[in-house]
Amino acid sequence: MTNFYVTYTLDSREDRDAFFADVKACGVIEASRAEEGCIRYSYYYPADSENQIFLWEQWESREAQKKHTQQPHFKQLGELKEKYHMETEILIEDSLDKHMFLK
Repeated sequence: MTNFYVTYTLDSREDRDAFFADVKACGVIEASRAEEGCIRYSYYYPADSENQIFLWEQWESREAQKKHTQQPHFKQLGELKEKYHMETEILIEDSLDKHMFLK
């Protein structure tokens, strides 16, 4: 399993809220969640920041997430990001399946 922790930092709360409204309106969230291999695709507002939005993507594998990057809705998200001035930080974590070690 692979987790992608994506933090978008925009210029203002208004820009953050407008970006998220655009993301919701274009259907990227639902389309991503419907993809094979998607475990979680959820956006959050950090409690201690007014201009950030956090995306937690969880995929069965890096290969599943790589297929995600080939989808039309992923390209659409990139086009939305171009409308806004933002910085993006991505942290990636690969997790071992703990059930593999249980006997």
